[in-house]
Amino acid sequence: MGATILVVDDEPALVDVLLAVLALEGYQVRGAPDGLVALALVAQARPDLLVTDQHMPRLGGVTLITRLQAAPDLGIPAILMSAGAPPALPPLTTFLPKPFDLDHLLDVVATLLATPGPSGVPEAQ
Repeated sequence: MGATILVVDDEPALVDVLLAVLALEGYQVRGAPDGLVALALVAQARPDLLVTDQHMPRLGGVTLITRLQAAPDLGIPAILMSAGAPPALPPLTTFLPKPFDLDHLLDVVATLLATPGPSGVPEAQ
């Protein structure tokens, strides 16, 4: 089985496309419409990578990543997507501007999942 990737975005069509593309590449995928649902999913099963939008109702991407990384043993690498300017990024986070090319996203995903950092988790590029 491939790595597990959690895709979080309040645009259902984008989540569906990303889940389909990532599944075709052999990844196990899960989707969530916002950060609060994503937190519940992570509590059930820790993903290997988080792909999240920056701006979402209820709980945005930066706050989601910060909360997950504050938990012990949850050094989950993340890709933060946004059509806006990149914010200050939490550790283990790569920024991906929207719109993006799917091939570029797949390259970033593969790099993050293949590059172990000092703690054994992938490092953000």
